[in-house]
Amino acid sequence: MRYKLYLPLLVISLLLLSNISVNAQATADPATLPVYAAAGAITVDGVLDEPEWGMSAPHLMFNKDGVPSGNSYTPTGGEVVKPAYLDVSTTYVKFLHQGTNLYISLNSNDQQVCRFGDSWEGDGLFMKIKGFDGSDVEWKLYYNLGGIDPDIHYEGPAYGSGAGHKNPGTVVNDSSNVDAGYTAELMIDLTGLGFDASTSSIQVLINIFDPDNYSDLVPPWGPNGNFYKQWWGSQWGPDMRTLNLMSGVVPVELTSFTANVSNTQIVLNWETATETNNHGFEVERAPDGNSFSVIGFIEGKGTTTEAQKYSFVDNNISAGLEYSYRLRQIDLDGAFSYSNVINTASIAPVNFSLEQNFPNPFNPTTQISFGLPSKSMVNLEVFNLLGEKVATLINNELDAGVHKISFDASQLSTGIYIYALTANGQNGEKFVNARKMTLIK
Repeated sequence: MRYKLYLPLLVISLLLLSNISVNAQATADPATLPVYAAAGAITVDGVLDEPEWGMSAPHLMFNKDGVPSGNSYTPTGGEVVKPAYLDVSTTYVKFLHQGTNLYISLNSNDQQVCRFGDSWEGDGLFMKIKGFDGSDVEWKLYYNLGGIDPDIHYEGPAYGSGAGHKNPGTVVNDSSNVDAGYTAELMIDLTGLGFDASTSSIQVLINIFDPDNYSDLVPPWGPNGNFYKQWWGSQWGPDMRTLNLMSGVVPVELTSFTANVSNTQIVLNWETATETNNHGFEVERAPDGNSFSVIGFIEGKGTTTEAQKYSFVDNNISAGLEYSYRLRQIDLDGAFSYSNVINTASIAPVNFSLEQNFPNPFNPTTQISFGLPSKSMVNLEVFNLLGEKVATLINNELDAGVHKISFDASQLSTGIYIYALTANGQNGEKFVNARKMTLIK
């Protein structure tokens, strides 16, 4: 993919879907989701203060009217158990693993955290995992206990555990209070299900329960309260979805790659959403589509959940050549991955331009390049220093883009000549410019 140096200014912004990037655009009801390895220890306390939980990786977004966006995938279906459900809260469900331990986090902004009356259901998670032997095993991590302000309740086998954290201001089972949501963590040792370190995927279904406006001792089907639930896979079964256990940690997520091209330099800018163990970026360049070589290195930020911006200026460029650029992102352990290569071949210039012919001086042929930001009527002529026209190179309509034309001066004598461009664009702009060139025989 190439940069053309004869453009005066060209800005290209590419959202990259590459080895560096974690994901493509999110969809509804994904058949699979990746589960990346945690780089550090995960403490099951419900607080979600480990850096990996803040990484931008594919996850589920449970919201009644949620629309897939970025890395937030929406579940399979939902049901209003008791109307009228008017809540607009969102619960994000993320996944990590460390060896054979699977970790699941919940992050909810629910303003009414409560039990569904005196039933067994309450705000939180219900899930099933299909074991190695084909049987389904249930886990629950939810606020289903009675009383005022109980803690989250874990129900599941002994090879799992769970914890919750009520955000400041949240009071469970108190409909008079406007809550501030909750977070929670669930850990499952997959060896308890018959899996081992070679396991690459597991089958799951996940429900998120969201009852609202219930105080302690209020019956579920009385005049107060409402209840909505959503699921990924199916509500109770048998349909399930797949979690793919990835061998690597959450990679560097490259969100944009921008190039500013001028006559004297090319400026590369790129941004990351998150980084894990990022040593840095090698900048690689290939002139005229030839082999890539390293022309610089920009140090990374290690591990961070904050967006980062980077820039590199290539001043060592030659007129008349096209350039390709890519990034080689390198982890602290030496692992690496490549970005996409930027392609400018189909991008129209933002301004009219007439570049210096190349080579110059020349004998007997040279190349003249010019840029058109819109479809234009173009006239390109050559004059001697007496003002006499000696050649008409173009006199017709051309599409927007960069154009090159070869000029053969074999019938002319040594001297200085002027080539003049007149372009009348369909965008209403008119461009007139001229340059000198030297013929030496």
